[in-house]
Order: sequence, then structure tokens, then C-alpha cells
Amino acid sequence: MPDTFWFDPDSLRALCEDGPWMRGKALLAQGVVSEPDIEPLDEGWRIQALVQGTQHLPYEVAVTLAVMPDGQVDYWRSVCDCPVGRQCKHAVALMLKAARLPLSDEARAAAAPRKGVSAAAASLSARERMAAVQQAEAQAQLVNWLAALDRAAGGDVVLSPTDRSARPEQYLYLLSVVGGMRQPVQLQLEAVVSYPKVTGGWAKPKQVRTQPAKGQAVYDQASETDRQVLQLLRAMPRSQGYYSAYSGAPCAVLEGHVGLLALQQAASTGRLFADAGGSTVGNALRWGPARPLQWCWHELPAQPEALSAEPAWQLRAALAGDSGTLCHNSPPLFIDAERGECGPVDLGSVSPAQLEVLLKAPALRESAIEKYQDEMARSLHHLPLPPVVQSVQRVQGVVPRPCLHLAPTPLADRPTLGLVTARLTFDYAGHRGWWPGQGAQVMVPPLDGGDGPKVLLQRHPQAELEAIQKLMALGLLATDEGVFGLPGERSQQAWMPWADAGFAVFIEAGFDVTQDPALQGWVSHAQNLTVALAPQPVAHAARPGQEDSGEEPAPLSAFAQDEGRDGELDVMLDQVQDTSPWFSLSLGVELDGQRHNVLPWLPDLIAQAAQHPPDPATGQPQLPPFVYVPRGDAQGGFVRLPTEPLRPWLAALLELVGERGVDFSQPSLRLSRLEALRASAALGEGAVWQGAASLQALVQKLQGASPIAEVPLPASMHASLRPYQQQGLNWLQFLRAQGLGGILADDMGLGKTLQTLAHIQVEKDAGRLTAPALVIAPVSLMGNWHSEAARFCPGLRTLVLHGAGRHELADSVAEHDLVIAPYSLLQRDRERWLQLQWHLVVLDEAQNIKNASTNVAQVVSALQARHRLCLSGTPMENHLGEIWSLFHFLMPGFLGSQQRFRELFRNPIEKQGDTGRLAQLRARVAPFMLRRTKALVASELPPKVETVMRVELRGAQADLYETIRLGMEKTVREALHSKGLAKSQITILDALLKLRQVCCDPHLVPLESARQVRESAKMAQLMELLPEMLAEGRRVLLFSQFTSMLGLIEAELQARGLPWVKLTGQSQKRDEIIQRFTSGEVPLFLISLKAGGVGLNLPQADTVIHYDPWWNPAAEAQATDRAHRIGQTQNLWVVKMVAQGTIEERILALQERKAQLAQSIYGGEAARREPLFTESDLQQLLRPLGAD
Repeated sequence: MPDTFWFDPDSLRALCEDGPWMRGKALLAQGVVSEPDIEPLDEGWRIQALVQGTQHLPYEVAVTLAVMPDGQVDYWRSVCDCPVGRQCKHAVALMLKAARLPLSDEARAAAAPRKGVSAAAASLSARERMAAVQQAEAQAQLVNWLAALDRAAGGDVVLSPTDRSARPEQYLYLLSVVGGMRQPVQLQLEAVVSYPKVTGGWAKPKQVRTQPAKGQAVYDQASETDRQVLQLLRAMPRSQGYYSAYSGAPCAVLEGHVGLLALQQAASTGRLFADAGGSTVGNALRWGPARPLQWCWHELPAQPEALSAEPAWQLRAALAGDSGTLCHNSPPLFIDAERGECGPVDLGSVSPAQLEVLLKAPALRESAIEKYQDEMARSLHHLPLPPVVQSVQRVQGVVPRPCLHLAPTPLADRPTLGLVTARLTFDYAGHRGWWPGQGAQVMVPPLDGGDGPKVLLQRHPQAELEAIQKLMALGLLATDEGVFGLPGERSQQAWMPWADAGFAVFIEAGFDVTQDPALQGWVSHAQNLTVALAPQPVAHAARPGQEDSGEEPAPLSAFAQDEGRDGELDVMLDQVQDTSPWFSLSLGVELDGQRHNVLPWLPDLIAQAAQHPPDPATGQPQLPPFVYVPRGDAQGGFVRLPTEPLRPWLAALLELVGERGVDFSQPSLRLSRLEALRASAALGEGAVWQGAASLQALVQKLQGASPIAEVPLPASMHASLRPYQQQGLNWLQFLRAQGLGGILADDMGLGKTLQTLAHIQVEKDAGRLTAPALVIAPVSLMGNWHSEAARFCPGLRTLVLHGAGRHELADSVAEHDLVIAPYSLLQRDRERWLQLQWHLVVLDEAQNIKNASTNVAQVVSALQARHRLCLSGTPMENHLGEIWSLFHFLMPGFLGSQQRFRELFRNPIEKQGDTGRLAQLRARVAPFMLRRTKALVASELPPKVETVMRVELRGAQADLYETIRLGMEKTVREALHSKGLAKSQITILDALLKLRQVCCDPHLVPLESARQVRESAKMAQLMELLPEMLAEGRRVLLFSQFTSMLGLIEAELQARGLPWVKLTGQSQKRDEIIQRFTSGEVPLFLISLKAGGVGLNLPQADTVIHYDPWWNPAAEAQATDRAHRIGQTQNLWVVKMVAQGTIEERILALQERKAQLAQSIYGGEAARREPLFTESDLQQLLRPLGAD
């Protein structure tokens, strides 16, 4: 060995394949190997470096090398991140470069063989280590291959092509096999051009050099099939590039469904040939039937120079038959030139993805096969196993028998698992088990449980699924362990009749059923059930001096043996008067020869009765002949009770108990005052119960027959209440104290908002507002709630949740007293709402939940609140179901279920005109509704009631407002900067005018962009308001400062057929116009603010609408005074329509702060000494839409 090498590079030659050796030497000559890092190991070396390959980034290469004392390479192994990975050309180039580097004596000594160890021994030791490494790698290779095969089991299904008719032309199609060596062979299809020879056959084919297109003779003569083939080839990746402008050359490796279709279409032309190369074409090819694959294992004997003499086995695939070539296209194809056929390959049960893995099967050593033979049997279930695998028995083609083992659930687990558990297993010819998620094949031990060969069990997924579906159809749900049951939160009633019938329902469904011994006698049969209602002597009633003694009666056992107390149910109400009888409801049943009290079973009986509608003829609950109630013993069994004697009394008990929990373990049934009222009607007249005085007082207060205690108005309220408003506050506090909900249904303008705010303030001052009060209102009313709260209850910490910024505020809800939110956010932020605790939930315009099936109604009903209140001037608009929806929110169950309410009230009243049922419903709901009209409280109303009606701009109108605001803000700022405030008044007024016009109606703005906007929020609100007012008989004055706005309103009124008259500065015959209104001929008077602000006397009007706010509040007051003057005999309602969050809302604030300045702006004063607006005013007026 030359001195320039520290190991003999020629000795590598025998340890390398030809390809990597030659290419590695070429790489070294190219100088693409970086400076190696050589590190001595224990008896070897580790060499690392970067080698530049064909990719942009160099490959990282590491080589482990053992060198004999004579400089010969003993062995080497390498790892590289190139596609080859191991023993590659990059590693060879690295070693050849490293051989030329000098090594220090210390490094040589560190890697030298141990002293006393011969070269032969050192070589043997190295070979043993290498053999162990190779064996581990072989095992890992097999495991990885099997895992890849399992992952591929869910691969895509190969699609079958469709036939096409052959239409011969002058394109020929050549099918060739490409690849080989280390690359998989694949079929490639190429379109060429040729012509028929006179002597037969085809002339030498020519490659297509230009893009096929119209105008070329060959293309124009081509058939439609030829053109389809060319298009399909163009859609596939090219295997060769002929013409740069042709995005897909007519030569491609066939891939996917497109490739299959291209090959089949080419064959249908009759011009598909095997590629023979040269100047001729090969044999003609036709589309043949799919060829099946055959799989076999080939033994690979150990190589003489290998480190281990252990043989290996490799799985290989071949086409059935004695000819043809398997091509690894996707999907796989074959070509058989001898028979003149080509076509797809029948993969059998193997998917294309699995095939790709199987064809890459490595050579598997016998030791690795023996270690993982169970896994191989499972993964290769449709393929042969290596001959060295221990014989595996197979169970396949067996339809399993579903087996159920039933057992009572332990009492501690019943809340989650239910009463009974059913464990499902499947029996395959004696092999029984439950194998979720283990694939279609499972390895199971032999039936004898010995050490014999394991069994590969082919499962029947369809049969197993059908059994599971049968259980689910019965309502049972499964756990991962194969245990089925009725979840504890669901009704368990089904188990009792099933157990009573010996679980025949499962046997009839095809299950083999076994029972735990504890289920024997699980259901007992009760006999001779008797029910009787008897009056008790007055002497038994509690004396007045004994009231509220606080003593609780002793519990009565469900199995009491005392014949004297035999099942007495004392229906008593808090106090019994001397003159009033009380009743005992005695229920007894005979069980195993002894008599028992039925009282503890009543909750289950009532619950079951509530689940069924009453009999339409008798009104009694419809129940099956028997019901099952818990026996109450340690075994957790049940008693079967006959229901025939119970039916007449269960209807009364349903009214008595309602949906409130009642302690039935006591000898007497105590009811709330409201339940007592309902019970008295259900059990008959004349039943005067203990507590009748307090009950009567409650009823009288609810009906208004006796006064409710007055609640002092908190000092923190910045308002005084009218007498009727004080009554409303008293009523709200009374409902709260009794734990009841109600509907405040006052007319619009009577102060429902103020009464509710006072109610909330009382709760806070009393220390009861430990959680926030939530007000849910339409978006258009949110601003009013916010401003009213700030005005009248400044001590309430108020939060408005709306818009994109609400999420940042959501975490601070608990820090506020009052939260205001729109209906639109309830469903959108559903989870957040349901997690919060509320002291009071108020629904403003509660008719928004009149449809109980809407998401909004369902969310508000699920809110966690101590108290609930509805505000609505129209609690019912269309049908009685809307009343049910409101009370379902207020007091769930008060009017029964929706179906029950429909049967008892809606259908008889709405369809049959049942006045008796109507009176019954009115009597039930009237105590919980407080409604005052303006006419009712007229003597207490002030001379006029003012309402600010805020309207929200939306959509294109809001966008137009912002666009004009931004432009005007820039114009005003430039004017202020160049001219100063005093000289910029005209510019400022023009800017403010345009903003006010947008608020009224975009059509008022003299801009082309404004004419494209069709929305007008104010107009839409007005057209909803006016028809309702006119229908109520109201006489309305409508003021606007814009005469053009009155013209737009006229057009809408005309379209709706509403009568009106109009007065402006240009009106002729003024007196005649006024007389038409004052005489009652026309109920609506449109007046421009300038023309009608003074000089009119219109006391006939009871409503005034200011469509747009005016700068000067005095001018508005003068216009209002046209109706509010001597001669006015009715209450006057003044409505100010304001676009919420806009300049109009800020004008209202300016009216209060700068009344004198506002008068000077439009008051006609010639000698002003101060500007119209200060710069701070302008900043407020020009703020963005909706900014506070």
C-alpha cells in the first residue's frame, strides 16, 4: 500500500457494487466532497462530510469503517440522506478522499485493534458486530414493511375504464417498457405518425415534433378517438420532451384513470403496437382482459462472502400464465407482445397502495420472519406466507353468533351505566371475543388454550355491525369494552318489561342470551292495588296555635308493616283552618302476601304518566296496563304495578306536583301555594286546606284584588315614578319575592324601561344583585337602554355587548350590574351565554321568542337565571302558542308541555271557540301579566310623553354615511387649517347638512353614489310605525325640516294606500288643508318644520312625530305645541326619530349643552359674536358611526 494512503482504497473495490464504485470515483474527480471529519472509534473509524449531488443542497454522508492492521478495509457501512440512503456513490467518494488524508499517530493508536488480538480475531470480532447490526436492520426492515402494508390497506380503488369504438386514422401508438435496473418497469405510450405501405404494414414511424393542431393534415384526418388520446396524453406528466411549446408531449408514462383510458382508447383505434425500435413497429396490441397476479416466496441463499450464513426469503409477484410483463404503473398494467395483448392487472383483494408496498418487499431473514410470524399472518391474510412460518390455522367464512351476557349494574355505577349492562361478544366456531379496532383479521389462541398454533380468525364485519345496530335500534349504546346499556341520564323504563319477559326481545333479535344470577326475581308482581280518597275529621287538623311548629313528620318506609298507617298520603297545605277538612289519599298494594305503602313510588308513576298524552275521551293519563317502580331493596329490583285503579288520580297528581321535586318519603305531601291552587281545582271544590288564608292572599295580590306592599324608590334613582309606574315596581318586586316570573305588557311610551331599571336598582341596593342582570333587546333599542340606564341609574355598572369588540369585554361580565345584548348574539355566542350566571334576565320586545322552536327561544330558555321577566306591548300577535313560548321562558312547565297546551287550550279555543277553556287560560295567565294602556292611565300622564326612537343604520346606508363623514371631516379640517373656525361656517354647515340628509334618506344627498343606495332605515321604521298608529285610531302630526323628505314619505304612503295631507311653505289653500285634518277626514298631517312650527292650532292630534331632530330644541317644542295646547283632551305622545350613533344622536346632546348656541345658528340673528361650533363640538359631530 503506498505511504500516501492510511488504508488501501483498492481494498474497497471488492466491498462495493460496480455502479456506486464507478460513480463514486467520478464524483471524487469532480471535487464535490468537502473536507472530511475523521473520528477514531473503538476498533474503527467514523468519517463524515458533505457531498454535493444533483440537488441544490449537499447530502450529509457518514461512514463507519474498520481497517485491518495491514491496511485492508475489513468492512464499511454508510448512511446518506440521498434517495439511495446506504452504500451509495457519495459514500464511496467520501472514503476515497479520506484515504488520502494524513492521520496522527495518536489517532492510529486509538483505532488500532487491541493488543494480544490477532488480525484474524479482530476481523472476526468486527464481522460478528456487523452481522448483529445487519440482523437488527433486517428485523426493522421487515417491521417497517409490514407497517407500511397495513397503512396502505385503505388505499384508493382502481377505476375501470369504459370502452370506445375504434376509428382508424394515421396516428400510430407505440407501447414500450421503460425503467429497469433499480427503477421499476412501467408502460409508456407514445403517439407517432406513419402511413400504410403498399406492401402492407406501416412505414417507419416518425416522432411528433410539433404541437398537433388544426391545419395539419394528420390532425385534420384524425378521428375523434385519436384526438381524445392526444388530449389524454397531454394531461399526463411527460416522460420525454419533444417540443418546448407543447405543454404535454404525446409521450407519457401511463398514470391513473387517465392513463388507463388513454391506453384503452389507443387500443380501440386498431393502431396500437409494441415498440420494436428502429424503423419498424412491433406486434399489434389489443385490449385484453385483466391478468391476475400470482404471489410466491423465493429463497435467497446466503452469499459466500456475507457476514451471516442465514438464508432470506423475498415476496415476488408475477402475471398468471407463461408470458407477459408486469408493469408498475399506477394502476398496474401488463403487456404481452407474444399474444398481442395489453391491459390492466387484477389485483384481487390487494389495493393499489398495498401493491406498491408489496412489490418493494425486502429480503427477509428467517430469524426475523420467525419472530414476527403472527404479525405476518395478520397482515398477509390473503397472500401466502413464507414456508418457514409455523403453520397457522385459519377460520374464515364463518358467520358469528352474537352473544349477550346480562347483569345488573352495581348501584354506584347506575348514574352513568344505567340499570343493566349487556356485554356483547361474537362466537366464531367456538372462538369468542370482542375485537374493536383490530382489523378484519385477528390472531386468537387455540380453543384448547395450549401452546399449539395460533388461529388466524377472519372476522365478518357485516354480521358484527348488524348485531350492534340491532342493539342500538333498541336504544342501547356501547362502550369500548363491548358493554352496552341505556345511559344513566336516559329513561331506564325499557329494562323492566324486557326483564319481566325473560329478555325475549334480545333472543328474538338473534342473540344468545345468558343472565347473571342476580337478575333472577329482579321484577316482582304486585296485586290488589286499591286507591281511596277519604275526608278526615276537622279535629285532626292543626290548630291555629300550632302553625309553623317547624316539626317535620317522621319518614314512612316504602315497606311499612303498620296496618294503621297503611299508605296514607296526607295532602296538606302549610296551615289548616278549623272549619276546613283535609284529605288523605291512601294507596296500598299487596306484595308477597303483605301490604305496602305506594307513596314512595308516586314520583315514578307521575313521571311515567307525564310522558303520555291524556285520553281524549276521559282526560286521564294513557299508561300501559302495568308500570314498574323501584322496589327499594339492596338488590335494586322493581315492582310491577297495575295502572287501571291509578289513572283517575294520576291526572290530579300531575296538576299537584307539576315539575317541582317533592319529597315523597314523608307521610304528607307539602305543596307551594301556586300548586295548592291548581290542586284544589284538580281535586274538586270545597277542599279547604291548611294555609288557605295565605294562599288566598297570594291569589288576591296576583289578581289585583288586594294591594301589594309598596317598595320605596331607591335614593340612587335619578327619577320619580308616576303612580302607575310605582305600582309596576311593586308588582315586579312582588313577583321576585314569590319566585315567579311575569310579563310587563304596558303600552309603548309608558315607561317599561324605567320600571325595569328601578326594579334592578332596588335589587342592587338590597344586596340581592350578586350576579348581573341581563337585558336582551333588539339592536335598535340597545342604545336607548344604555342611555336610560346612564340617565336614571348612574350607579349601575352597565356593559353593552355588541359588535366585533364584544369578545374582549366578555370576561368582564361579572364585574357589571347590568349587561345589555341583542337577540342576534344569542345563538352566535351560545356556549358563552349558557355558562354565565344571571340574577335577572329581561327580554325586551319579548315577542322575539314567540316561536319556541327558534334557536333564540331555546337559548334564552336555557340561560341560568334566578328571575325572569318579559317586556312586550304585544305579548300575543298571531296565536296562543306565542303565550306558551313566553311562559315557557318565564316558568317552564307552568302551562304544561307544548303538546299538552295545544290539546288543552289552543285547539279548543282557536278551532272550536271554547269559551270555557279561554276563561280557564285567562284566569291562569292573567295574574302574571301587568298591562296598562295610555287610555287607562290618562289622568296620571303628564301633558305629553316623549319617546326617543333610535334607529340603526345598516348596510349600504351605513357605508354611505361613513364615506361622506370621512370626506367631510377632511374638508372641514382643511378649512379650519386654512381659514380658521369663524370663517369656515359655510363649509361646516354643508358638511353637517349632508350627514343629516344621509340619516333621513340617502336620496336627499345630491351625489351620484347616494342615488344608488336604496336602503333607508328611518323610512322603513316609519312605515312600520304609521300603519299601526293609524289602525289604532291615532291622529298624527309628522314634522320634518326637509320638504323633499316629506315628498319621499308621500310616495311611500301612496304606495301603501294611506291617506294624508301635507303643508309646506309652497302649499296653496292652507286653510282647506288644515280643515281636512281637523275635521277628521284625514288622520295624518305632514308638515314642514318651518311652515307649521308656528301659527297652527291642532289639538285634534294625539301623536307628534319628529322625523329628524332640529338644532334648536325650542323650535321642536313650538312644533309640538301645535297639538299640545288648550283644547287637547287626549294624551299626547311625542316621538323623536334619531339615527343611532350618528350626528343626529349627538345633536340631541348639543341641544342640552348648547341650546343658546343652537338657536343662534338658525335663529336669524344678524350680529353673532361667537362661532357656530367650537372645535370640540365639531370633533363630536364628525365622529365615526356608532362611536360613543
